[in-house]
Amino acid sequence: MPRVVCPLAPLWSDFDPMAVPSVLEWMVVLERRDESLEGHVVRLMGESVKNLFASNMTGQNLSEALSDKDLAKRWQDLNSVAEAREPSFHVSKVPVKAREFISICRGCFPFCDEKGAIVRLVIVAAPTGDSGFLRFKRSG
Repeated sequence: MPRVVCPLAPLWSDFDPMAVPSVLEWMVVLERRDESLEGHVVRLMGESVKNLFASNMTGQNLSEALSDKDLAKRWQDLNSVAEAREPSFHVSKVPVKAREFISICRGCFPFCDEKGAIVRLVIVAAPTGDSGFLRFKRSG
């Protein structure tokens, strides 16, 4: 049974990616070192997201990785997930120049450490027309 440290966000140490193997290719894991844009580092980027973004941003912080005109809005969305400690769901554009014509469904999920701090944000993103992603949303 999972331990309850954060009332709304699960523990990162309890997350088992093998419990959601069909989602791994659509997943981005952000390490949250602090509350700044630069303090969020891409730790994992699934193969389908790399293809969707036409880029591998693993190891980059968000200020390096994202370049779209709505960066401030996207940052506000991510930060509000961490502050509220609950997931958010959006339809938006790919946050990369020359890929902004692609619409995506995006879910962002916060995870905390044993001290209760939000230390990871897991983003699941897929093109709005991807039926496999829609099946995951319904069953997950």
